[in-house]
Amino acid sequence: MAFRSSHMLQGSGRTVLRYTEGGTAIIELGSNDESVITFTAARMESLRTHIAEVRAKNPKGLVITGVSENMYAAGADINLINSVKEAEEGARMAEFGQTLFDEIESLPFTTVAAISGPCVGGGCEMVMACNYRIISNSNKSIIGLPETKLGIIPGFGGTQRMPRLIGLPAALDIILSGKTLRAKKAKDVGLVDEMVAYDRLLDTAIKVASGAMNLKRKPIKFINKLLTFTALGRSIVNNQTTKLLAKQTKGFYPAPPTALATAIYGLGHGMKAGLQLEAKELGRMIVTPECKALVNLFFLTEGAKGLGKSARGELKGLYGVVIGAGTMGAGIAGLFAQNEHRVILQDRSEAAIDKGIAQIKKDLSRASHLSEQDKNLILNRVEKRESDAPAFGSVNFAIEAAFEDMKVKKKILGDISKRIEPDAIVATNTSSLSVTEIASSIERPERVIGMHFFNPVPKMPLVEIVRGAKSSDKTVVLTAALSTKLGKYPIIVNDVPGFLVNRILFPYLNEAMYMVMDGYKITDIDKAALKFGMPMGPIRLLDEVGLDVGAHVAEVIHNGYGDRMAAPPLAEKMHKAGRLGRKNGKGFYDFSGKTETPFTDLRTLLGVTKPEVEVSSYEPLADRLLSNLLNEAVRCLDEGVAGAPGKEAANQIDLGSVMGIGFPPFRGGVIYYANAIGAAKLLENLEKLEAAHGPRFKACDGIKVRAKMGKGFYN
Repeated sequence: MAFRSSHMLQGSGRTVLRYTEGGTAIIELGSNDESVITFTAARMESLRTHIAEVRAKNPKGLVITGVSENMYAAGADINLINSVKEAEEGARMAEFGQTLFDEIESLPFTTVAAISGPCVGGGCEMVMACNYRIISNSNKSIIGLPETKLGIIPGFGGTQRMPRLIGLPAALDIILSGKTLRAKKAKDVGLVDEMVAYDRLLDTAIKVASGAMNLKRKPIKFINKLLTFTALGRSIVNNQTTKLLAKQTKGFYPAPPTALATAIYGLGHGMKAGLQLEAKELGRMIVTPECKALVNLFFLTEGAKGLGKSARGELKGLYGVVIGAGTMGAGIAGLFAQNEHRVILQDRSEAAIDKGIAQIKKDLSRASHLSEQDKNLILNRVEKRESDAPAFGSVNFAIEAAFEDMKVKKKILGDISKRIEPDAIVATNTSSLSVTEIASSIERPERVIGMHFFNPVPKMPLVEIVRGAKSSDKTVVLTAALSTKLGKYPIIVNDVPGFLVNRILFPYLNEAMYMVMDGYKITDIDKAALKFGMPMGPIRLLDEVGLDVGAHVAEVIHNGYGDRMAAPPLAEKMHKAGRLGRKNGKGFYDFSGKTETPFTDLRTLLGVTKPEVEVSSYEPLADRLLSNLLNEAVRCLDEGVAGAPGKEAANQIDLGSVMGIGFPPFRGGVIYYANAIGAAKLLENLEKLEAAHGPRFKACDGIKVRAKMGKGFYN
């Protein structure tokens, strides 16, 4: 029962019923003027009416299809989640969908789903009620149940039908992770019965529905039958999966264990009882704080996808050059090529470029949905070019990914800007340096922009688009459009030291350094962050980023904001001692073994003299780590660093914090979390910390004013 936002809906939101000359019924889930098909109340009522009609007419068969190659059914309207305030209301909503799909399942003739494009959530639950499922081989075709990503469980029968269709282990792999499968993988696991070209899809479905063609369904393997349809087998699956979920969710996400329990209960007690429990548990999940926070995050990602939408047509024929074939540069060039753009990868030597190409190949090897032909086509879009190459001619987008040094970046971009199209965009991948200053050395600085990718580029979903003092609106919009084309979520921020993400991150990292000097063990500091829900502790994160990079950015942040952003120079000391972090296997942790272990002589190297602190509770440590992060985020909010103060800026800060620094998604983002705490409580925490540790914890005016007025952070 996945949900999509109603603001994308167009047209009537109903279904269309027609019949072939041979007597097969066809229900189309929408009309051609709808770009996204969702299950609104009107569409579900229309579908129910048409199901009743075809039942009465008893045709040769029924085909349920979409309206185009790129759209089948993207689930129900996500606004329904926000509108549900009571568990009973959520349960009734689930019961309505279950009853409708039960009616499809009970039709006395053959039913076939002809799928092309997204078929997720409620769409997937509906097609599992059909006798057969045929999917097009379009790269837009996906099928699955992403509900747990929204903090809920499938509620229209998904937890009951999928295990019976493909076996419990395969079903749980999809349901618990909120996974969607491409067409070939869906056929391999038995979720669909056949895969055909789109131009044959409807004709094949009609033949199957009318009985003119037979399909052979892939059987569930014997061992999976035992694990699905026997009490002993389900017990084994339950025990193993419960342990795995505990490790993966760390107890923060209630939906996956609820979905597991619901699926297993239905297999043991029958379909009817399983559906009743599913509806009840959907109602319970839909009103949890985790669900509301994840829905908030969903809206933020949808909003980010819309940035630069008006300029997407101008990306056709984009020809890029990436200067620097290191980890970041190769990752960026690979993204260009995977998204059908030609790109030049430039560096000082052929050996450096070949190393970058090897990394692109390695990244592609992890993309299991790509064929070898696809991978070769992508690699053929990447051209190699050394630094002394002649002019680049028709290149219209350049981005450098060199070391964080102002002189180096000015020289690289100043040179490249003279060798490409005069109106080409010139971008820097800097994480901390002033875009405005970089632009000062380039003719037509209005075309210069910051495009800050995060490492590793293929995995990290965020791009900070940094507007320099003279960056034009056109440059910003085109860069946002490119970011979304590359599959990233862009946020648009102003050119301040550290931009947005590093600016709010460093008070958190800095406080970890103070805590080390106060005698806390690095393992306890990191554990406090993990218990809050962060994916990695701050000390471990510094090792991952690199202590040379950390020391440099810390200096930039300190110079930009003064003493409140100062910290003990521990990263600098580690750097000078040759301990760079994970990149050379030696940092705050040693990485020589299978798992990282704390550096044994850390206290001596750093000059820690205070006695080691024994920790009885991790919550105070987490409060100390995070309070100044929240404090700085509110400053950014009110200064307009990420858009107009209020909802616009809050949304970008929330998205940036989750996608950029790993702030726990189930907490909705830093401003969302601060709002949940309340300004008064946050002020109280900061005042206590200021009394204990000094003026770096002084609350910003935005927190003080809101606490006094009883206002939230979205005002």
